[in-house]
Amino acid sequence: MKTNNIKAATKSAISGLAFILALISVQGQALAQSKNEVSFYLQGSFSKLKFEALGQDSEMENGFGLGAKYAYYITENWSLGTGAELQYMEGSIFLPTVQGSFLTQDAEADEFEFRYRATNFSENQEVYFLNIPLQVQYESSGTVRFYGAAGVKAGLVLNSQYQSSATSLETSGFYSQYDVELTSPEFAGFGEFGAVKNAESELELKTNFVAHLESGVKLILENSQALYMGLFLDYGLNDIKPDASRARLIDYNAQNPTDFGFGSLLSSRRDINALKDRDEVRTLAFGIKIQYAFQF
Repeated sequence: MKTNNIKAATKSAISGLAFILALISVQGQALAQSKNEVSFYLQGSFSKLKFEALGQDSEMENGFGLGAKYAYYITENWSLGTGAELQYMEGSIFLPTVQGSFLTQDAEADEFEFRYRATNFSENQEVYFLNIPLQVQYESSGTVRFYGAAGVKAGLVLNSQYQSSATSLETSGFYSQYDVELTSPEFAGFGEFGAVKNAESELELKTNFVAHLESGVKLILENSQALYMGLFLDYGLNDIKPDASRARLIDYNAQNPTDFGFGSLLSSRRDINALKDRDEVRTLAFGIKIQYAFQF
C-alpha cells in the first residue's frame, strides 16, 4: 500500500515537475523572443522625375538613400515599422529642339518679338527628400527568412535644383513697327551662339507621397542581429510639379542681352507650354537595399 502511494506520489511529482519545467521553458522562449528591432540601411537605385515635355519622356538616372528604422513585432512574423530616410534622386530630359517667342523691349525701350531656337536642350534635376515611412512587414521563420514589406512614405523636400544647357542657341528680334527681323548684332542678343548653360537654380518641388514595396532575404545572425538583402520600389502617388512661375524658358535681358538664362521646363509657362496642365510630375525609384538590424 505504501509502495503504491509512493509510486503515485512520485509519478505526480514527476508530472508536476515536468509541467513546471515546460512552463518555465515556454516563459523563457516568450522572454527570448524580441519585440523590438532597430535597423540601419543603405540603398542604391535608378530614379527619375517622371514626366513628359514636348513629346519627350524624362530619362532614368541614379540615386541613393540611407536611413534608420524601428519595427515592433506584433507576432513572430508580422511587424510595424517607421523611421527616417534621406533619399537623393536625379532626373533629366533631353529635347532635340526647343523654340519659342515672346514680346519684350530692348535697351532703348522699343518693343519687339524675341525669337529663339535651342538645339540639344537638356535639363537635369537633383532632389533631396526626408522621407518618413510607415510600413508593415511579413517574414517567414528560420535562420534564413523570406520577407516582404509594403507601406507609404511622406517625403519632405530638403533641396531641389535644376540645371539646363543647350549646345547652340539661335536668336532674332522681329520689330513689327519696322517689319524687319534682326539676326544680328550679337551684342544686342541676336545671332548664333555656341553652348549655353545656366547656373543651378531652385526647383521648388512639392511634398512627395510614395507607395513603397520591398522584398528579399533576412539572415539571422548571432546575438540577436540580422542582415537584410532585398529589392525595393518607390512610386510617387501625387503630382509634385512646382507652381507655374512667371519665368520664361529662355529670357531676354535688355541690360545684358548676351546673358541668357534658362527656366525649368517644369514651371516655365509664359512663352512655351512645355508641360500641359493635365501632365503630372511623379517620382520613381527602384534598386537594391542592404539593412543591418538588431533586436532587443
